[in-house]
Amino acid sequence: MSSVNTAIQLITREQAESAARSAAAGKTASTCSPALAKGPWEYDLAEALAGAPPTARRLERGRCPGRHARQGQLPEEYKLATDAELDVRIRAAKAKLGDRAVILGHFYQRDEVIQYADFVGDSFQLANAALTRPDAEAIIFCGVHFMAETADILSTPEQAVILPNLAAGCSMADMADTDSVEECWEQLEEIFGTEADAGGGFRSFRSPT
Repeated sequence: MSSVNTAIQLITREQAESAARSAAAGKTASTCSPALAKGPWEYDLAEALAGAPPTARRLERGRCPGRHARQGQLPEEYKLATDAELDVRIRAAKAKLGDRAVILGHFYQRDEVIQYADFVGDSFQLANAALTRPDAEAIIFCGVHFMAETADILSTPEQAVILPNLAAGCSMADMADTDSVEECWEQLEEIFGTEADAGGGFRSFRSPT
């Protein structure tokens, strides 16, 4: 299986070697940020959240009212484990939990994540896929916060939706301010109407003109 992480590690190592050769020759080498090769736990959480959507920042800082999840820290044993050790532990956990947990992996996740997903697809497909596992106590959504929120809306009160990284946001989703969303919704209602047809759906798209 190809691996984005393996490719990044290789590129970083090659660039480091090139930079060393250039330095020895008195030249300046151009490299990408070495931070790309670091584990996600090595990033300073404050810096990671600085560019995160407001919802994720409020969740992380515990400023949202009511019961909300707070970002947990990765145990040291996981940081030190090799890929092979993590693979054994993940597969053992999946086997033990069985139908009690379902893992949803979005298309753009790395291969290291996708290989453990029970369902792979876009956000809408995954939210619907979770509905096929009503007995799952935990829905683990490997995507961004709005996807997990959608799955949470569709889940039952007995199910817990888990987003591994609360700072995982979508820049495109963050562009949609409240006014824009309400305007878009009104336009959709003008085109599709607000009443369901006999089959429970809405009429096919038609030009408003």
